[in-house]
Amino acid sequence: MKVLLINPRLPVYLRMPSLPLGLLSIASFLKAQDHEVRLLDRSMHNEGIKEEVLRFQPGVIGISALSYLSSLDAKSLTEELREYTDVPVIWGGPAPSSLPEMYLRDGKPDFVMLGEGEYTWLAVAEALEAGAPLYDLQGLAYLRGHTFVCNPPRPLADLKTFPDLDWSLVDPAHYFSSFFNCSRMLYLHASKGCTASCTFCSNKQFHQSRNRCRDPKQVVRDIEYLVSECGADGIYFSDELFVPVRSVRSELMALLAEKNLDFVWGCQMRIGVLNEEDIRQMYRAGCRWILFGIESGDTVRLKKIKKGIDPGMAKETVDWCKKAGITVQTSFIIGFPYETPQEMQKTIDFAKSLQADMIVMNILTAIPNSEIYDQMLREKPGFRLPQTIAEIAKKELVATDQVTDNLSEIPALDLHVVHFFYQWKAFIGRGTVKGESFGIIKKMASDTFDRLFRHGLKGFVFGAYFSLKQFLTVFFYANCFPHIRKKYKLE
Repeated sequence: MKVLLINPRLPVYLRMPSLPLGLLSIASFLKAQDHEVRLLDRSMHNEGIKEEVLRFQPGVIGISALSYLSSLDAKSLTEELREYTDVPVIWGGPAPSSLPEMYLRDGKPDFVMLGEGEYTWLAVAEALEAGAPLYDLQGLAYLRGHTFVCNPPRPLADLKTFPDLDWSLVDPAHYFSSFFNCSRMLYLHASKGCTASCTFCSNKQFHQSRNRCRDPKQVVRDIEYLVSECGADGIYFSDELFVPVRSVRSELMALLAEKNLDFVWGCQMRIGVLNEEDIRQMYRAGCRWILFGIESGDTVRLKKIKKGIDPGMAKETVDWCKKAGITVQTSFIIGFPYETPQEMQKTIDFAKSLQADMIVMNILTAIPNSEIYDQMLREKPGFRLPQTIAEIAKKELVATDQVTDNLSEIPALDLHVVHFFYQWKAFIGRGTVKGESFGIIKKMASDTFDRLFRHGLKGFVFGAYFSLKQFLTVFFYANCFPHIRKKYKLE
């Protein structure tokens, strides 16, 4: 069966393109099962979709929507495809999985694929090849007339049953970006999912609060190819929780140390997973930065959001990392439902006490299929499910610059000032990785010029405009409200 998989376009001035790892995994899996697959990334190649479809003549087309914003392009692309092909169009990814009925009614794909796609795509390809209908397949949702039908989800797969990623399907060099001292960094995953059940996250719906690890040897083969053959000098593991199983992680660290490849890497971790020796082992294997999601400095709030961490371990974990030479980022959330200014002050004070290299203060955005979202649907008048893709995409677009739904008792202006103050500190601050300084200014400038050289004049102009707008927004809120800074002891 010929399968065409498409990664929809996200404007380059909003986010630098990154490897479409989900589609790459699905395509590699289908190829290993003797299906013919093409992978098109509209963030890289925006033209020639019609020509590719008519030349390749796929029997089915898949479109991945990682975000609500990229879903806008998925919708317009689906409308275009209907003009010259009648093969089934299937949408997948976290965004359609979170709101399958709305996506089917507004985006009008033939099916929405729920959860991860490898084995469901294999079932789709085999059914179409045999001339069988798709309506009874696990992991698919569709409309029967005006009635929404959602088949049972497919069990999560053992990642060790997946083949190596087939790098011939993409050109990794097109996705290089700068981060810390890396100028040619790529994203990769060593595991999928998170074991936590945080109320602000939709992980329980997509990954069922489970973490599954890839074979460490397979991960190292990927890294060796990306570094030795493609010239990558950095890897950011995009795992929601980086390989929490100590035995598997230790095997991966030993293999990386043995290979002694010329690259550095970082990941996202959870307080309580690592001890001091784990951190030293990670450093020896090339780890140079870790992001810890702590979320709150208030113990009552941590229980409410089911974070499941001991905040008393945060300080020693940060100290272990800094002692080893690993840059530490700590991430917090402000604006929880019914949160008070006094509670936010506890989070600010706790964040400062940790003395991490960088503090990130995110304003809560309620995500569909999270416990908080469902709670607000019950308790907040006017809080409702989105009716269209455009509606929820607009919320995602403005969420970085403004409070979309203030669910707390904290004035929205206070939330903005605290959020942007810490962005400003990161902007003017300097951390180190391997003895080299890094500032966000360097990354923004690098990304802006990258847009010029790799994405044309339009990408540069919009990228420069967006970067300038972001800079002015950060500067305004961080520096023009001294009374609010004084109120929360921001310094």
